[in-house]
Amino acid sequence: MKKLKALSLYQLKLQMRDLQTMFFLIGLPVAFYLVSAYMLKGMTNYFGAFPPQDFIIPSYIPITIANSGVMIFGLKLTLYREKNYFIRYKLLGFQPLQIAVSISITTVICQFIGILSLLLVAVITNNITIPFNNIINVILAIFIITLFQFSLGYFLSSILKKSAAYQTIGLLVFYFEMVFGGLTLPPELFGRTMTSILEIINPMIHGLYMLRGVWLEGKSILDFPLAFAIMGGLTIVLTIAASALEKLNYSKRAY
Repeated sequence: MKKLKALSLYQLKLQMRDLQTMFFLIGLPVAFYLVSAYMLKGMTNYFGAFPPQDFIIPSYIPITIANSGVMIFGLKLTLYREKNYFIRYKLLGFQPLQIAVSISITTVICQFIGILSLLLVAVITNNITIPFNNIINVILAIFIITLFQFSLGYFLSSILKKSAAYQTIGLLVFYFEMVFGGLTLPPELFGRTMTSILEIINPMIHGLYMLRGVWLEGKSILDFPLAFAIMGGLTIVLTIAASALEKLNYSKRAY
């Protein structure tokens, strides 16, 4: 446990020094929120009975989560394999699982900082309402989305062996989730037909529906069985597939 703590602290220091990544993790959602909140200023409601500055918060929290899972966690795993960091750390007495767990812990901490920064800016600039009375369901919804994004990053890292390739494909996946998952523009703007298509090809939109419900309407995550089933099921499938590919790749390297 002491070794894991030491390694996680070291990973955290390295991550905090990566200013470009931290900007996308913290600055991008905050910038989107400030611009959107300014454009929507003066509107009394936005696609319902909610203040627009509150309504868009559940859209921008998943941007931070997707960035953490796809663009930080998955990319780091790929980079560590490419640079043989797993072998180097093993010589120092660290097991591959310990390294992967430390990367996960570090990424989740940075994700928490990103979400907290977004909420802090939103409270200061627009005095938004944080649903503390339903905070358990909010945390669970964020947890479910986080598991899905981390499993997606894990899967991408298992099929993309070069960090340059991962960065290109990862960015495409990230922006696809962000733009066509209702995170930048509300799904309602796409129209019923387009939204129905996106609900099939982009699981993130279901995470958005779930987070909206628990954040704005005080609902339980159990009120969103479809989102729970899709994101939970894909998390399991992607994790199993990535683990199988990892074992296959390891067996090839062993010969």
